[in-house]
Amino acid sequence: MLWLVLLILPLGTSVFMMDLFSAEIIQHVPIGIVNQDRSQLADEITMALKADPVLEVALECGDRSECEHAVVRGELQAFLVLPNEMERRALRFETPVIPVYSSGQNYLTNTFAVKEIRSVISSIGSNLFTKQMEEPVQVEIKSVGNNSGNYQGFLGLGLVTAIFHLAGILAAVYLFSFPFRDHRIREFLAAAGGSRVVLGAAMVLPLVVIQWLSMVAVYAYAHRALAPMTFDEFIIVSAGQLAMLLACSGAGAAFVGITGNMRMSSSVAGVIAGPAFAFAGQTFPVMAMPFAVRCFAFLLPLTHILKVQSMMLLGSVGKAHAWESIVVLLFMALFWHLLASKLLFLRWKVAEEKEADWEAREKLHLKDKLKNIAGAVASDLSIRKAVASDKALKGVNHD
Repeated sequence: MLWLVLLILPLGTSVFMMDLFSAEIIQHVPIGIVNQDRSQLADEITMALKADPVLEVALECGDRSECEHAVVRGELQAFLVLPNEMERRALRFETPVIPVYSSGQNYLTNTFAVKEIRSVISSIGSNLFTKQMEEPVQVEIKSVGNNSGNYQGFLGLGLVTAIFHLAGILAAVYLFSFPFRDHRIREFLAAAGGSRVVLGAAMVLPLVVIQWLSMVAVYAYAHRALAPMTFDEFIIVSAGQLAMLLACSGAGAAFVGITGNMRMSSSVAGVIAGPAFAFAGQTFPVMAMPFAVRCFAFLLPLTHILKVQSMMLLGSVGKAHAWESIVVLLFMALFWHLLASKLLFLRWKVAEEKEADWEAREKLHLKDKLKNIAGAVASDLSIRKAVASDKALKGVNHD
C-alpha cells in the first residue's frame, strides 16, 4: 500500500493524463452557425470555419434560440450569426458586425474559440475588394449565461459544491465502514430490530439530511455575494444538491461494500473524488476533453450538479434543462444505493456470523482461562495444605 501511494499512483496517473492531454492545441471545439444572409461571403465564412482544425461546426441552426439552447445543454461552446445583407454592407463599406455568442462559463475555451473565429472572419474579410478599410467585417462578442462576467464567483460556487461532493463520499465511507472496523455489526442490527433494510436507511437518511441542510445553508450564504439567484432558481439548485448527496452517499457505501474496509475505501474515494473538479467542466468544457475523460466526467455526480448551477445563471432558458441533470443524478443515486445494498447485505451477513464465531471462541477461551485459574488455585491450595500438614507432622515428632 505504501509503494502504491508513494510511487505507482502518482507516476501512473501523471503519465496517463499526459498521454490524454498531449495535443498541442485545443481541437474540435463545437460551434454553431445561424446563416441569415445566404450570400457568397456567408458561404465562404461557413466553409472556412468548417475547414479550421480548432473549430468544428457541429450545428447549423435555423434561428438564434436553437443555438442558444444547444449552448445551454452543453452541445456547443459558441455560435455566430451571419446577419442579413452582410455581403452587401461590406461592399458598401458599411462594415457589417457578426455577433459571436459564447458560453459564459468556460473562459479558457472561449479565448481559443473566439480568437479562432476572429482569425477566420478577418482572413475572409481581407479578400474583399475593400482594401482601404482596415477591418471590412467586425466581430462582436456576446455571452450566453454569466452575463455579469463574475467568473470568480462562478468558480467559487463550484468549489463550494466540490468540497461537499468529496465530503459526502468520505462521510459515507466512514459511516458504513465503522461497524466493520469496530466489530459492531450485531449491535447495529440488534438496534435496527434485526432488519438490514432498516439499518441501511437509518445510516443513509440522517447522513444525507444533515449534509444537505448544511450545504444549503452554506450555499445560501455564498450565492448572495458570488452569484445572486431568484428563489425558484435556488429551489432547483437545492433539489440538485440533494440528488448529488444521495448519489455520493451511495457511492461511498458501495466502495465499502466492494473493499470491505475503511482504508481502501477512503483511498478509492480520494482518488476518484479528489480531482473531480478538474474534470467536471467548470474550468474547461467536457465537450473539448478526450473521450475517456468525458466518460469519467459523466460518472461523477459533481459534473451534473455543476451543470445545474451553471444553467441557473442563464435564467428561464436554463431551468428546463436543469431538471435533466437532476434526473441523471437521481438515477445515479438509485444505481449506487442498489449496488451498495446488495454488497453490504452480504458483508453484514458474513460479518455477523464472524462476530458470533468470535464471541463463541472468546467465551470458550474465557472458560479455558477460568478452568486454568481454578486449577492453579486448587493446585496452590493443595500445595499449601501439604506444606502445613508436613509442618504439623514435624512438630509432633519433635515433641
